[in-house]
Amino acid sequence: MIFDNELLEACDNLFDSELGKKIYTNIIKTVNDFGMQKMLSAGTVVGLSGGADSVLLLIFLRKLRKEHNFNLKAVHINHMIRAADADRDEVFSRNLSKLLDVEFSSYSYDVPRLASERKSGIEETARSVRYEAFEKSLGNGYSTVATAHNATDNTETFIFNFIRGAGTLGLTAISPVRDNIVRPLITISKEDILALLAENHIPFCTDETNFSCEYTRNYIRHEILPKLKHLSQNPDESSARTIANVRCDSDFIEEYSELFFKKNCTDGAISASSLRELHKAPLVRVIKRMAKEVTDSVPEKIHFDEIFKLLKTQKNFEIDLPGGIAFYLKDGICHIAEKSYPKDKKEIFVKLKESFNEIPELDIAVGISNGKCEDFSSNVYKFSIQANLLSAIIDGELYLRTRKDGDSYFYGGINRKLKKLFNDKKIPIDKRDLIPVICDSNGILWVPGFGVRDDNPSEKNSVWITVYEKTK
Repeated sequence: MIFDNELLEACDNLFDSELGKKIYTNIIKTVNDFGMQKMLSAGTVVGLSGGADSVLLLIFLRKLRKEHNFNLKAVHINHMIRAADADRDEVFSRNLSKLLDVEFSSYSYDVPRLASERKSGIEETARSVRYEAFEKSLGNGYSTVATAHNATDNTETFIFNFIRGAGTLGLTAISPVRDNIVRPLITISKEDILALLAENHIPFCTDETNFSCEYTRNYIRHEILPKLKHLSQNPDESSARTIANVRCDSDFIEEYSELFFKKNCTDGAISASSLRELHKAPLVRVIKRMAKEVTDSVPEKIHFDEIFKLLKTQKNFEIDLPGGIAFYLKDGICHIAEKSYPKDKKEIFVKLKESFNEIPELDIAVGISNGKCEDFSSNVYKFSIQANLLSAIIDGELYLRTRKDGDSYFYGGINRKLKKLFNDKKIPIDKRDLIPVICDSNGILWVPGFGVRDDNPSEKNSVWITVYEKTK
């Protein structure tokens, strides 16, 4: 593919045609309707696979950057699934970003291997690593992630969730805005995207695996959606109206449930009498909200049904929920708590000296050195993970402790709660108290598996910390 001034001019003029103006107007309407402009202006990381959707999104955001002057960076993820084709997509994405004068970063993940290790599907793992890469790209002037989900993706998701028996939240399909993620193309059909790029001769990459019906979404895309045109001239528009109606109802129930939670929940507990007065729809959401205070694991229908049944009995009970937690009703008060979290837990606090520190309570050892340590193993310990604290100023003595409620620290330009970090990585609750927290007098410096605290760099105070696991 030739990346020259002719292609650059085509990108510059992409939205000048009748179709281009229509699409641009619709994207701008979405941006304004869902309050995306402020988020985009805070610095945007755009997911660039090299496919048609992400190419259009990048060109749109580049045009918007000229008008609003914000940081823009393209991030490409190589899933290492399609060998040479995956490398081709990365080269294409890099060259297009360079042509458009957009900063570019790429990440490689061996998705098949990770899927096996995590015991999850290829699609689920690929999605997970994409958002891991986006998270790594934030900070230092970038706060928002833009993905290229379009109206046809939304229809596919609606059908996918519908056939799985989803509730109203699932039937809202892909949210235009979720946390710090925005989807400006969510009202634009795949057909229009392809037509606009074709009329302007703008190239893009094609993932051959998208044509295989082995994956459920591909089956919906190639077998189900074409047949829907026998029932509706524009299935994307029809499903969008349904999604909008369901979202309106779902938003109302969510808002009502959140208000109820804030009004009635004290220190994580709610009276059983208050819960009994709720309709089942908000009651489900309140229970989910209670669980969210403890873990990211979500209770399932079987758990809700059991809770509803037992709430009516007005007797004390306990129900195990996913994620090592339980729903308790005792003496008229309901709460959700970690089952495995010991009430008499003894906190570990160890001052770290230079060289080697054994922490028998955690079955680890921690090495402190002025230089990088090579991989080390012995009959007792093996190398686990290492970090350079070059980016942090160490204030006072170093020490190691276990986690505490409310722990948080600042890295990657964002203040991050330890509980959310553990939840996002799906670390089991019974394992969280075994993860060392490295601190100085200013708080947390580093947690193995996550970033090092952001400070003003100081080579003089820099040290390397190495964690060794005890061999089994």
